[in-house]
Amino acid sequence: MDSNLKSCIHTMVVGSTDSSRRVFAAIREHFPDHQASVRLSSAASARADLTSSVPDIVLVEISNLTTASDLSWTREFLTKLRERYSKSISVGCLVTSPHKFVFAGDLLFSNLEDLSPSGLIDSIIITPPPGIPSSPTIEEQSINFVSHIRDLRSSKPVTTLPSLWEENWVPVMCAPKSRDVWLRWLPRYARYTNENPLIVGPTGAGKTRLAAAIHDLSGRTGPFICITPRDFSSSELVQAELFGAVAGAYTGAVEKWGLVKRAEKGTLFIDELQSIDRDLQGKLITFIENKSYRRVGEAESNSADVRFIFATNRPLAELVKDGSLRDDFAYRLERLKINLAPISERRLDIAAAICFGLAKVLRERNRLANYQDRILEGLSLKAYRKLFSMEWPGNLRQLENTIAKLVELADISKLRLVDEDCIEQTLGDLLGHREITSSDIFEKSAFQTARSSRT
Repeated sequence: MDSNLKSCIHTMVVGSTDSSRRVFAAIREHFPDHQASVRLSSAASARADLTSSVPDIVLVEISNLTTASDLSWTREFLTKLRERYSKSISVGCLVTSPHKFVFAGDLLFSNLEDLSPSGLIDSIIITPPPGIPSSPTIEEQSINFVSHIRDLRSSKPVTTLPSLWEENWVPVMCAPKSRDVWLRWLPRYARYTNENPLIVGPTGAGKTRLAAAIHDLSGRTGPFICITPRDFSSSELVQAELFGAVAGAYTGAVEKWGLVKRAEKGTLFIDELQSIDRDLQGKLITFIENKSYRRVGEAESNSADVRFIFATNRPLAELVKDGSLRDDFAYRLERLKINLAPISERRLDIAAAICFGLAKVLRERNRLANYQDRILEGLSLKAYRKLFSMEWPGNLRQLENTIAKLVELADISKLRLVDEDCIEQTLGDLLGHREITSSDIFEKSAFQTARSSRT
């Protein structure tokens, strides 16, 4: 396909409210005619408009949905879109009101009974709470999404990525910083199969899922295997688990082959890099350089075709400074590094995670017998602002656990919207509970901007 053709991205915005019209106008204004074209369709005319011209991107607004039949129509529309055009069309879900967060989450699942992914949505675009500084507007987010899809479509070879919540893929993606990681850097780094990426990010931010996605996109035919060295009582046991051992090599050692053998032609993900001792780091350097290793207690060398991915929740410079990491190992790792920011630095992912978490917990607790029986639909504006402004030291893992508590409180009170009282009852016992202020956000944003300009 001529790459010049794919530099022209055709976008359809499906909606009838002022918000969808603003998104339509912003995209049309931002992209010159030779780079993108855009048109606005109502729900009633969307199917007909698709037959006249097939777009590359469809942005569907769901905040104007008021009944179960509206949601069913949207699901049916997107399902037929996928059946007919598969991944040749990228789909974004426009959410302009927290009152409909459950509806947005519902579209990520294939049915009401289990957690199987629908494959319908590629990104979620959500209006931030009013008065929160430094949060991109829904128009800016839409432009960001279109830009990333244009880059993917113009790449050689053209990159096709999974939809949200599909196996080993990100459950939610809303913040521009997340799109940079998942839509720009991850596909590139996945293709560099002779190099060994490092993922740096806090606990609970999704490093394992990111590593699995790198493996899937790499095309490597072997398995994806994980190990956390701190789970073992000694360095000797870690080495034996990785490389294998011969009988009698150490007390209790039996003849065995390790994970490197099992991961042949695949990927071996080592989490908590800082828990690897310096001796084992040297052995890993040797393996990375020449793909050879020795089992513990064995003189003969073995070879294996394995790609490593490493992860840590601490900066490399800090690990080197305190002696946890060898300099020569750190130099190799910084070559291909992905920084996975905490959700406090990508707050729109908090909003998307709320959508996902609400729908997920409702399914886990059998609260969705059918659409007509639905009670809980979303959050009040005050509740949304409260969750959006939290620090969340436990990241996405902590947020999902909090959502489970909120669903229980809302269910007991038969609420349509999680309200501020539910939030107050839940957050009182939350570990690390602290609501950041607007001045905190301004200060953090200024610091991040200054740091980016220095680098």
